[in-house]
Amino acid sequence: MKKTENNAIAKPNKSKMAGIPRFFMSLSRLETLGDAIFAFSLTLLAFDLKIPEIGQGNLGQSLYALLPKVVIFVFTFLVVAQQWDVHQRTIRYITNADGTFIWLNLLSLMFIVLLPTSADILGKYPLDPLALAIFGGNLAMFSLISWYEWRYASGNGHLIVENMEPEVVRMIGNLWLSTPIIIGISIPISFLSVYPVYAIWLLMPILSYTFSIRTVHRLRAKTGKQEQA
Repeated sequence: MKKTENNAIAKPNKSKMAGIPRFFMSLSRLETLGDAIFAFSLTLLAFDLKIPEIGQGNLGQSLYALLPKVVIFVFTFLVVAQQWDVHQRTIRYITNADGTFIWLNLLSLMFIVLLPTSADILGKYPLDPLALAIFGGNLAMFSLISWYEWRYASGNGHLIVENMEPEVVRMIGNLWLSTPIIIGISIPISFLSVYPVYAIWLLMPILSYTFSIRTVHRLRAKTGKQEQA
């Protein structure tokens, strides 16, 4: 069933499972909720950026003391923004949302709500491997649930657009799964040194974008060759 223009009314699917009609729910409201939660969480990341009171006439020292928190803010913002980017790419291919998809999406968003708290811990203890593990674990749980959500939508759920390229389906799944894999591999490194882990995680948005662009270019080249043939 194709998505209606306003997505406001839930409609039953013509197919039935065990004699019970399958109802779809409003996708537009789910998108709005997700965008609002991401926006709110990203905004909260900046709330800890307060200039410490070192004394009058010591603005330079105060700004210098604030620098580590600014670095952590930029780091967490970019990492979370990359997850939002993949989230948007996923939603654009979803045509309907059933009950299972709704609850998987809500469960994943719960970890986005928790991100400012884990980011605050990381901001206060940036060189502590445990703080890095808490933040990374939070992010990994969001990505894992989102990966399963996409797997359900593109598999048994049948909630994605018709005739979608299998390579694009795999690409989105790999984008979700790559985050927890990278985090899981890099966390043990943090107990030796946290700096390589920060560098690896900062590369995740770049790798995600590069991987997506290469896949799109490959598909365009493939389509062009088919048209010429």
